[in-house]
Amino acid sequence: MKTFVGFLVSLVLVIGLASGAFALDILKSKNLSLPRTTLGSLNLSGMSKDKVRGLVRAKVKEFSEANFQIAARGIAKTITLKDIGITLNDAQILEEIPFAGEISNAEMLFWSFAGKRIMPKPIIEETEILRLIDEKFPDIPKAKNAYFEFKNKKLQLVEAKNGVMPNLEPLIYQIQNSVAFLEHSPLLVNFTEAEPTLFIKDLEPYKDPIAKRFSYPFKLVYEKDKWAVDFGKNPQWIVFEKKPYEVKNNELPFVMQWGPVDFSNFLNEKISKSLEQAPESIKIWRDPNGKIIFEGNANEGRAIERDRLLALVNMDLEQMAPADPVQEVEIPLVVVPPKVDISQDLQDLGIRELVAVGHTAFAGSPANRAHNISVGISKFNGLLIPPGAVFSFDDNLGFVDGSTGYRKELVIKPEGTIPEFGGGLCQVSTTLYRAAIYGGFPIVDRTPHTYAVSYYSQIGGHGLDATIYPPTRDMKFKNDTAGNLLIQSYVNGVDAYFKLYGMSDGRKITMEGPYISNRKSAPSEIITVKDPTMKPGEKKQVEKPHGGFDVMWYRYITKNGETKKEDIFTRYQATQAKFLTGDELTPEGENAGIVQPANQEKPKPSTAKPEPIIKKN
Repeated sequence: MKTFVGFLVSLVLVIGLASGAFALDILKSKNLSLPRTTLGSLNLSGMSKDKVRGLVRAKVKEFSEANFQIAARGIAKTITLKDIGITLNDAQILEEIPFAGEISNAEMLFWSFAGKRIMPKPIIEETEILRLIDEKFPDIPKAKNAYFEFKNKKLQLVEAKNGVMPNLEPLIYQIQNSVAFLEHSPLLVNFTEAEPTLFIKDLEPYKDPIAKRFSYPFKLVYEKDKWAVDFGKNPQWIVFEKKPYEVKNNELPFVMQWGPVDFSNFLNEKISKSLEQAPESIKIWRDPNGKIIFEGNANEGRAIERDRLLALVNMDLEQMAPADPVQEVEIPLVVVPPKVDISQDLQDLGIRELVAVGHTAFAGSPANRAHNISVGISKFNGLLIPPGAVFSFDDNLGFVDGSTGYRKELVIKPEGTIPEFGGGLCQVSTTLYRAAIYGGFPIVDRTPHTYAVSYYSQIGGHGLDATIYPPTRDMKFKNDTAGNLLIQSYVNGVDAYFKLYGMSDGRKITMEGPYISNRKSAPSEIITVKDPTMKPGEKKQVEKPHGGFDVMWYRYITKNGETKKEDIFTRYQATQAKFLTGDELTPEGENAGIVQPANQEKPKPSTAKPEPIIKKN
């Protein structure tokens, strides 16, 4: 009897395991979310990636824009997450959701039985919370140590004040808990009675060295921009805190810090508008005629890391006698990804997210060159690249002449300096090349310029350019993903962009460089080209001498736990100065980009295998 019962139990277990394995196979083949996957009140079990994406985006949008209350001492105020400085990124949340086709069998089994609760983790800046409390509850007296301020044009000490201090730790826990479960509940601010620890008598002996410390120039810096922080005129910004230990010898009994509320207000009033940018969302869909429409540009935002910046500033303020006469602190920024909303029919083609961005600048270009760049880049907007296809820049550029919208730019050629259509199109091919590089796509064909052109180093530096010259020079890359790629291309002022939308396979791209070596001076010889349209004896320099050098970049592509390293090598030749005499306009030479012989026939799309023809939608 016991043997029979044991047999039945074993049979049930076998059937159960077999059924479970069959169910997991279905999940894996269709790449569905795993059982027992939840986000807040949402049950995301067994859903397609597209359905999960739609539900998550709707839930995050609803939660982020909802009003809720923050209360302190019987006073309630209405706020949103934005007021606390919190922005939720649905793309990051989606990355945490396990899909059966994207993880190992061991992970799939574990999460299927253990369950996976997705809990968003917000970045909370304490400075913003303190600023919000000060703004919403100004009548609640805050404790403060003795401090300095200007009275009657003199630096004077102000006595300490009794009051309260907000308890940030439980408040931050409430915010984290609310965000983790995507459920708003009123935030309660608790205060603790606080007595000051530093008084006028404690600071008076150090008044002169403190006044001298205030006089040191202090600047916040980001790249070439600088903002002066005048503590001398605003001594009340400095908070004095008693050291938590017994001081010895001549050690100061206090530390100086920039008060977090005044710090946050300074950033908001002086710097935030210049440096911080909200991400620009994008909507992509087809109109009734089948044309792909882009509403927005999917631009990344950026935000100041406020708590980190304040910590860096306070580290410098600890030095009563700094070594440098002018103190400068670099402002740290973080990238805020854009939101991407794509119609279901395009998602069905595998176009689901932004996967790569190429960006170059062409400041200082002649008017005709800038015009040609705008015309050329528009030819690629809305193109679809099928999975496995090799994309040819030349095949999709079309014919270049006046009838297709281009203007003439002079180009130095062996037979003389003559006007040609399309000068500047190498800026377009270089921008697309960078999108392919940054997206981790295989580069099939690329030729760098003969010498270093300054336009292509304005963003990112030298060594990542790609010249084109149909039909002999082309730029090609392969779509090695499982879905289509969609190209968005446009010009914004003097900036050119290519953005590729598709289906991420989890690859991560890291670029290292540029490493410059083997520098060579420009030849002393001068090239002179006669121009019959110039007056006799007139002379004009059209190209400065260029030094030669080698550039090395390394591209690291990490996928499925393995990292592949690729070398990107470019050798720029040293070239001499070029002058026109007699008569000539400003040529571009290598800068001109594409040059087509006058008798060239219009190119036809390539039908060679295995490169599919890329057609515009």
